[in-house]
Amino acid sequence: MPGRSQHGPHFLCLALLLLATTGCSLVESPKSASRRFTRMFTPNGRDWSDPAHEDHGEWDFVGDEGRSEFAREKDPDPWYGKHLMSDKARSIERNLGIDY
Repeated sequence: MPGRSQHGPHFLCLALLLLATTGCSLVESPKSASRRFTRMFTPNGRDWSDPAHEDHGEWDFVGDEGRSEFAREKDPDPWYGKHLMSDKARSIERNLGIDY
């Protein structure tokens, strides 16, 4: 079996070469690793919801009780309220007795 001992160093070199090249390809460059690290700690707008901009109507009864003797008002310019005002501003005015 003299042929078997001749192939041993070749297999060893091939194994070391494959091990070295796969190891280098698995390691990230420092630039991409730092970019991924900073992206991980950068807040994203979809990560949380801000309940301050949502109207659940839980305080609508306050305007109804406080202004019960007054009739609700109708805004003469409903376009302004529907298209230019925020939902929260419309909720406040609805609570004050102004409808659009």
